[in-house]
Amino acid sequence: MDEITVAKYLVSRIPETGVSVVPVLQGGAIMKFIDEVGENPALTYISPNHEQALSMMVEAYARLNGFGVGMVTSGPGAQNLATGIACAYYDSTPCLFITGQVGMFHSKANRAVRQRGFQETDVVSMMKPITKYAVLLDRAEDARYVFEKALYLAKSGRPGPVLIDVPYNVQRAMIDPEKLRTFIPEEDSSGSILINEGVIHNIFNDLEEKERPIILIGGGVHISNQAEKVRELVSKLQIPVVATWPAVDIFEIENPMYIGNIGRAGNKSANRAIRSSDLVIALGTRFATKAIIDEKNFAKDAKIIAIDIDSGELNDGLIVPQVKICCDLKELLPRLLKMADEVNLPPKVEWLKSVAKTKAQHLKNNTTPPGTVYVDPYEFTEKLSKVLDSNTIIVGDTGTNLCWFTQAYQAKFGQRFISSWGNSPMGYALPASIGAYLAKRDATIVSISGDGGVQMNIQEFQTIALHKLPIKIFILNNNCYANVKFPAIEQFQGRFHALGKGMGYEAPDFVKIAQAYGLTSFALEKKDDLEATIKMVFETPGPVVVDVKVDPEQVAFEDLELISIPPKK
Repeated sequence: MDEITVAKYLVSRIPETGVSVVPVLQGGAIMKFIDEVGENPALTYISPNHEQALSMMVEAYARLNGFGVGMVTSGPGAQNLATGIACAYYDSTPCLFITGQVGMFHSKANRAVRQRGFQETDVVSMMKPITKYAVLLDRAEDARYVFEKALYLAKSGRPGPVLIDVPYNVQRAMIDPEKLRTFIPEEDSSGSILINEGVIHNIFNDLEEKERPIILIGGGVHISNQAEKVRELVSKLQIPVVATWPAVDIFEIENPMYIGNIGRAGNKSANRAIRSSDLVIALGTRFATKAIIDEKNFAKDAKIIAIDIDSGELNDGLIVPQVKICCDLKELLPRLLKMADEVNLPPKVEWLKSVAKTKAQHLKNNTTPPGTVYVDPYEFTEKLSKVLDSNTIIVGDTGTNLCWFTQAYQAKFGQRFISSWGNSPMGYALPASIGAYLAKRDATIVSISGDGGVQMNIQEFQTIALHKLPIKIFILNNNCYANVKFPAIEQFQGRFHALGKGMGYEAPDFVKIAQAYGLTSFALEKKDDLEATIKMVFETPGPVVVDVKVDPEQVAFEDLELISIPPKK
């Protein structure tokens, strides 16, 4: 085989990961890589306007495609990746970031200086805490080994992001790939166990013995691509199911087994069902603080069986399950389905009646101020849910807008609702919706942001306009950071700072800004115009930005029944 550069070799391996679009942002230390991407017939690129946005595009693309790759330059370019890489790390999304680095001859190395090369930063040390593998490729002959190791680690066990930092001179070094050493994985050390018949029988013995069983599903169901098998299991067992936020798109609201999503900002119906249960089978959830409300009162009368691929989450999590099964859901669920066919457990009739009543009474939350002329975010979410077809991907941001939407969202089978659940940065939804479109071009892409969040990456209006990406962007605009504003008012004797109009924060005119980027945009100012506006958005071709006016006094529902806090004086 003829010799080629390290950059050309690494780029030539990208298509085998299933990636066809590579977000890139130019810079002096990454030019060689981007040139190779541009010249590779199996790849196309898109160039966002900020590296943070690029990292979020890659992460969202990877969620829906299975893997993602992005490239940026050294120093500040690489530094700006951190937020999106953290999104991928905490939500277990496999992706690869390639960063340019100063040449080895300009490297600080062990010298007693802060910086030697222009825009030199020790990116590997910065990114190690939020990656599964971060490495400086300082020897050309290690290119194949490093790439194969990075790819393996990103996808194996509990997935996550990896980063390869490539010095300028190494990028241009000539290699013969056939003569390079390969990576051979060691034995699995994730802690995952082999599932024997005893484990399966014990689960079904508990299901037979207990009177009020419930299934709790989390993000691991999507990560392991087991959503359809979970639906099948719930249908066969006829056991109620509740979800954490990363799994709210798996069951339709009309499904009689689905009781809602749990947590302080979840549905009261789901929280009550968990509280009343005597057996919880938790599939792929890490029992995060947003879902648990209060660990002292979480399913305190229930036996908890937790199944997760990460032994750390089972042993050191917020909740200590009575039974811990460390394995991949794709190994366990087929075995559970097989046993469900063989055992044919009778339904728990009284329990099903009880949770159905709870769902009817407590599924819907609403905190809309009476008499408001603004758009009700709960009504907005319900109306929008009804018009979205099954081939829709909704991308949520963070803050109060995410709470409103997850509480009132009515999923249809086949839809995906994604957000950065673990890291939860403001500004995720807009660039992530671009990544979602790049991964699923035949889907309807809907972006939901707040007025604060959308400004964090508002420059990506240009990326959407330039490429005419048909993304429908809704900004739930209450002209404040409501998720912090109301807690501040409560904690600081009615005052707040840097959180709303007149106190250091104010939203701009989003309609004018979007129009300046060349995007179709309009304001939805009154609740009476809600249905007509939503209809108009989806009848309008191409990208659309809607400034949805929400009452600044509108809070999100919080279920505080189970929180152990002292009474107010």
